[in-house]
Amino acid sequence: MAEAIDHREVGRQLASMSGVDLDSARPATVRTWEARGLALQALAHGDMAEAQKAMNHARGGTP
Repeated sequence: MAEAIDHREVGRQLASMSGVDLDSARPATVRTWEARGLALQALAHGDMAEAQKAMNHARGGTP
C-alpha cells in the first residue's frame, strides 16, 4: 500500500504548479493552499462533503 502524502505537501505542490511561492506567502495564504490539498485528497476519496468542509473552514466560513 502506498504511503499517504501529507495534505500540506499536496497544497504546496498545487501552489507551486500555480506559480505561488508559499515560502514568502502570508500565513493565511499558506493555510488556504494547505486546505486545497486536504480538499483534493477528500475528492480523491470521493468525499465531496469533506472537501467542501475543508475549504469553508479555510475561508473562515462555517463547517
